[in-house]
Amino acid sequence: MLRRVVTVCLTVALLLSISLAQHALAAESGVANLLGSWSITHRPVNEAGQPCPYLPEGIQFFKDQTLVMSNMPGRHFPIKIELSAEERKAIESRSEEFQGKKLLLVKPMPNMPWEKTPMAYVYSVTKDELTLVVLGWDPATFKRIK
Repeated sequence: MLRRVVTVCLTVALLLSISLAQHALAAESGVANLLGSWSITHRPVNEAGQPCPYLPEGIQFFKDQTLVMSNMPGRHFPIKIELSAEERKAIESRSEEFQGKKLLLVKPMPNMPWEKTPMAYVYSVTKDELTLVVLGWDPATFKRIK
């Protein structure tokens, strides 16, 4: 009887370990396509033709799920692309433009809840081009720096 209990416990522990490892790899692979340095190639403008002041000339993404922006050097900001259902609902409620899109959240203050961050972007990565959309502006593009 004790042998069965131990076997079941070990099996459950192994399955949990595999599940956690798969989740960690999935989260890392989601951020993996962002890793590295990016330089802006198109600064967005609004309907009045004014350039967007909210995007830097360069962005660097790190494995620890932080980024550094050229307009705020030395400050590592936490990022998140794997949102909980509650976080996604809160961000998508801000605008139809966010609904069903890949979202990149940046936390300007460490204690701020993710769903409250003002730094929410629609993003996409294709090979060596990153596109970020700030609400009210046309899409910005960045080129990966090799």
